[in-house]
Amino acid sequence: MTNIDQQLRQIANMLLLNGTLVDCPGLIHGKTGIAMFFFFYARYTGKRLFEDYALDLIGKIQEQIHINSPADYEKGIAGIGTGIDYFIKNNFLDAEDDIFDDFDQKMYCAVMYDLWLDLSLYNGLAGYGRYWISRMYKQTSSTQARECLLYITGRIKNTLPDISFTELSDVYCFLHDLKKISGFDICSDLLEQCRKQSADIIQSFYRLGDSATGSIIRMYQSKHYFGSVSQSEKDISLQQIQELDMGKPPASMGLLNGYAGEGMLRLTALNQTDMLWMFLM
Repeated sequence: MTNIDQQLRQIANMLLLNGTLVDCPGLIHGKTGIAMFFFFYARYTGKRLFEDYALDLIGKIQEQIHINSPADYEKGIAGIGTGIDYFIKNNFLDAEDDIFDDFDQKMYCAVMYDLWLDLSLYNGLAGYGRYWISRMYKQTSSTQARECLLYITGRIKNTLPDISFTELSDVYCFLHDLKKISGFDICSDLLEQCRKQSADIIQSFYRLGDSATGSIIRMYQSKHYFGSVSQSEKDISLQQIQELDMGKPPASMGLLNGYAGEGMLRLTALNQTDMLWMFLM
């Protein structure tokens, strides 16, 4: 057994003991991110036990969600919904026509009627937008999605000169992804305005912090949004993953600062998952 396999077993054991005890159901710090690790780890090991545990986590998440659940991306519905969409696209969950009905209703109200905190990914409109980008490709929700996305881009246009430095990279990434969808030509002008405000600040990705997982994801996001990643850079990054020291245990269980993220990094180093999960962060 390789060292990285031993580390994955250590991570899986820790998450098996603690995953369902995590209070947060969300993508970045909670059960949704932990479920992501177990879905991919089950596929890697071929053991149904880990898939069953991921499905159990999804069940726990559904039990926790209620009418007053927060809409934010970091801990709430926007991130959970985006994560579930990712699971469906990776054939971990079956797509059901009504699985997103309540999510869509909640997120439509969050954009159109609720007070929103800021324009950031984790706590504000960029996170709501990330959810609706994932819903644009579903016929049942595309009309709502387009309406919400047009509203969000309008708010960005009106407030762009006053956007804080910590929000600027989140806004830029949201616009960059939205630009790929037909009918959002306004994004090109807004992206250029973001660049003019400060290219260095845009590439800071403050939300990712300074954990080992956050630092590696920052490199990939920076290259994705501002330039291609060379093969040598990929090799160096994957080598960094393999050399991560499990003697310094993570402080939590989730994706960004916890065991789930450490596990996903190692599965990435083994080519057992794509790198798209990093762009959910």
